[in-house]
Amino acid sequence: MAPIKIAIVGLGTRTFKKALGAIINNPEHWQLVAAADPVKSQRTLFESRIPNVPVFHDVDQMLAWNNVDYQDITPRIEAVYVAVPHHCYADIIPQLLTARLHILKEKPAATSAEELLLYQHLAKTNSVILSTAGQRRYGTVVKRMKHWLPLIGEVSSIEAILKICITDLGEGWRAQSALAGGGAMADIGWHLVDTVIGLADAGQQSTPGVVYSRLFHIRGAHGHDCEDSAEVILEFPTQPNKMTAHLTVSRIGHKETEDIIITGEKGAMVFDGKQLGVYFETTAGRENLHYDSHQDAEHMSDVGIMFTRFYQQVHSVKAGGLPSVQAEYETHRKQDIIVTRTLHAIYQHAKGPEVEQHQALADRPIGDLRIQEEFQNLAMGWPIIDEAIEAAVSTQLHEGISIYGNGGVFQRFESEFKMYHGASSSHALLHNSGTNALQAMYYAAGFKPGDEVIFPVYTFHATCSPAMHFGIKPVFCDANENGTISAIAIADAITDKTKAVIVTHMWGIPCDMKAINSVLKQRPDILLFEDCSHGHGAKFNGQPVGTFGDGAVWSLQGQKIISGGEGGISLTKHADFHYRQLIFGHYNKRCKFEIPMDHPLREYALTGAGLKNRAHPLAIAIAFNQLRQLPSFHTWKTRYATQLLSKLSGIPFLALPPLDSDNDIEPAWYAFTMRFKSPKAPSGLTREVFVEQLHSRGLVDVDIPSSTGLLHLEPLFNKPQSVLPYIYNENYDVRHQGSRFHEAQAFYNEAIKIPVYATADGQAATDRYVKTILEVALAWMDK
Repeated sequence: MAPIKIAIVGLGTRTFKKALGAIINNPEHWQLVAAADPVKSQRTLFESRIPNVPVFHDVDQMLAWNNVDYQDITPRIEAVYVAVPHHCYADIIPQLLTARLHILKEKPAATSAEELLLYQHLAKTNSVILSTAGQRRYGTVVKRMKHWLPLIGEVSSIEAILKICITDLGEGWRAQSALAGGGAMADIGWHLVDTVIGLADAGQQSTPGVVYSRLFHIRGAHGHDCEDSAEVILEFPTQPNKMTAHLTVSRIGHKETEDIIITGEKGAMVFDGKQLGVYFETTAGRENLHYDSHQDAEHMSDVGIMFTRFYQQVHSVKAGGLPSVQAEYETHRKQDIIVTRTLHAIYQHAKGPEVEQHQALADRPIGDLRIQEEFQNLAMGWPIIDEAIEAAVSTQLHEGISIYGNGGVFQRFESEFKMYHGASSSHALLHNSGTNALQAMYYAAGFKPGDEVIFPVYTFHATCSPAMHFGIKPVFCDANENGTISAIAIADAITDKTKAVIVTHMWGIPCDMKAINSVLKQRPDILLFEDCSHGHGAKFNGQPVGTFGDGAVWSLQGQKIISGGEGGISLTKHADFHYRQLIFGHYNKRCKFEIPMDHPLREYALTGAGLKNRAHPLAIAIAFNQLRQLPSFHTWKTRYATQLLSKLSGIPFLALPPLDSDNDIEPAWYAFTMRFKSPKAPSGLTREVFVEQLHSRGLVDVDIPSSTGLLHLEPLFNKPQSVLPYIYNENYDVRHQGSRFHEAQAFYNEAIKIPVYATADGQAATDRYVKTILEVALAWMDK
């Protein structure tokens, strides 16, 4: 058999100490063709040892190299050994599996059973091997233990101890639970749980119960935030006498220890890390057997055996499937799921009695969507009413509940809002809603009957509806793949009558402002306005949204990232636009304070245009509290959205929000909007069924956003004369372009949105979203 062309992802200690030797010392099995690691010093070390193998900064770079046509001069990658920090698996494993590469990855198999099932589904779909580097399960000691196990009769207990000595527990990614998925139990404990389950389960493929679990954080001064030791008792109900296993793991042992004692009705088996012995009773009396792997001349290291098995598995796939190899692979695949579920149950049990509830779920057959517990509804209340907001409202009640000018909380909010956007020389103005802020901006721009104004066809109606009161003719444009307006469509829609272009940063994803500004450079007479109602904190190529054109508006309503319950704010660099907005809805004192005496509009200061759009001080007191937290909100939202992008990326029928790779995009993550791809969904699964099942499991904020639709279909925009008869008549002519809105229609038909949390305590909710979405998706995919 020809050697397999293998790459290495992750050039850490494990790779250099174990895996690299197993690869390069077996040229009949492996041809090392590439490596990748983001750390420059590790790449340099690799290059010094293996100078003729290309090494890349990341997996994307490596796969791009792999996909280039070198006319067979450069070897192609067939398999990958992955040894990276645990939290990186969700980014890397789906990417490699969808590239149809066989994978041998370091433990743990995954950070959750749902994540692992998704990986395994991707491996099956792409006809590749996905093996976990649990080298002990392949080793000669465990193999001999299984062979000798019948000699001691029915097993009553297993005692297993694994201790190592780590000098600095606060060093490296393993010191942080969020990066490692736990502490000692998730790390070295994985091997112990894997070994015990492999010995005790006897092919039953069932998850043991957790009777006792205690995690110890003994040497906290080292700076690690996870357990350094743990004690666990497992119970295997498939055994006649409910066999128990007592596990002890520690990273602070005074010496390295690995002991396993198995007690049975006819004898016992003992392994002390070096020698394996068994004594058992027979009709002839007591007998003893001993094995020492260090004195076995034919002994191969556990890592070497593991790589040999991986080689055989890959060749089995290439050969169409060898029964014996495939049977072992399937056994280990199922064992990975059980080990992962058991570790999760151990951590849950250490937190409290809810482990019993978890255990019921863990033992639920994959594909069974019957609800076996009452799912508590998970609803995101926003804004979060805490003591700070209550204090802000109380203070404002005593400071004043009406503000006629630009003082107090209005002045503080507008000033800090400008500074946040790097627009201290611009003009900010608070309004009683985002809709009225848009209407005031359109008034300021001088919209008049017959003007053509370009709008995205896919947006909330209030982006366009205020402009209809000025008699304009809306011209709608198609969307890009991410739901934002298309610059190409804008260019096609421009005519000699075009007055302005309005863009909406839908769901917090910035529009392609580079392309849009490139189009508008050809027509400097056309105004550009941004509806940033979803875009608080978003940036495009480092520049805040809302600062690219002639004016912008943000909503401060409802569940907007900055919310006062109701409210809006506008920002413009044009003084005249600001004065006209004041005249439109902020009559008397504020107009007198801000409009210069020699300005033509000054004489209207007392009455303005007759309307009042002033915000309520209590709403702005709440919103001001939110504004000051916006940098923190943005950090947490970005973190949780990144987790969603990573952990849900392997679901084939969900297209996640695409980010423009040619530009630096920082979404606001007002919502996380996925697209349900029916052609890739299992038979019988629709978008509506998928969302309904998520609702039934407590994710009540999962939404099909039907109120945000295609505006050209709404009567207000294609026959406005019925509701605005004083502006439009029966001769109103709309440029109907329904057949052209392919992308917008597809986005509307496929969109599913879920919330993105904005505070530090949103991790549990984010985890539940990931877990539940994966569970429902996998249940359908495994049918």
